[in-house]
Amino acid sequence: MRLPESALSVAELDGLGRADAVRFMRFLEECGHRMVWIPEVAGREAFTTAALVLGATERMIVGNGVARALERVPKSVASAAYGLATDHPGRYVLGLGVSGAVRERGVGPLPFLRGYLDGVDADLERRGGGRESVPRVLGAYSPGITRLAAERADGLLTFLVTPEHTRWARETVGDELFVSVVQWAVVGRDRAAAREVARARLAYYLTLPHQIAKLTRLGFTEADLAPPGSDRLVDALVACGTPDEVRRAAQRQYEAGATQVALSLTGPLDDAKREAYRALAPDAGTYVPDDGTPVHIPYDGGGLMSADGDADGETD
Repeated sequence: MRLPESALSVAELDGLGRADAVRFMRFLEECGHRMVWIPEVAGREAFTTAALVLGATERMIVGNGVARALERVPKSVASAAYGLATDHPGRYVLGLGVSGAVRERGVGPLPFLRGYLDGVDADLERRGGGRESVPRVLGAYSPGITRLAAERADGLLTFLVTPEHTRWARETVGDELFVSVVQWAVVGRDRAAAREVARARLAYYLTLPHQIAKLTRLGFTEADLAPPGSDRLVDALVACGTPDEVRRAAQRQYEAGATQVALSLTGPLDDAKREAYRALAPDAGTYVPDDGTPVHIPYDGGGLMSADGDADGETD
């Protein structure tokens, strides 16, 4: 399965009814976007939403980015994912993640997810599809689950990370594994206004222990992470400015080792945001720097889900 090197991560679906969600996804496809990751945070259920988007679009590739393993048993995941992958060949990717909340069950995230994948694979085998029937990625930040992605998945999905983390992830998983980085962005606002928009979305993540742990490992201090987040934190995690400036931020993730960059536009779904989606299609991996020379430097890795050249998760 070949995935585009640019994608979107769309959080807007949580706030939309079915008809509006269908219109929004068709709009993104008409703009030229070819893949979306659907996070599972505080709104829609992962697999029914993936089915909605796949049914509403003609060619869009859809990934759960990521589905929460703690909220469903492995058999349910295998059944839903297998159905989506077989009903929409070449258009569905399963993404799975688990948070530190699993420790309340007396097990750590790494052994839990390893056993969980065993259960998913066993059910896929019973269905006659086998492990290869459903492409999958793991949401991961820590060393243990990042290495598990290299062992048991086709790729790795990260978000709210700096290029330094992407470089570390690439070194950890090797040259071949597909690595997608979700890059938050605010388009068309100055830095001060963009920070306020970003902080409104960031507030939730600054309450999550696994996100705090990840950001601490990246070198942010207690003062940086105190709500609503320091300017240093917001500026490091969220791109802002013109579409070309956002593409430059994406380029830094490619240069650090990302196979794919998935832009996640922050702020209300208004006319300005829709225009930003138009301006950023179809390829967030190409930009024109100040000297006017087009530049395109995707990560030159391989693997089952390598980029095709066109164009919330874990933790332990």
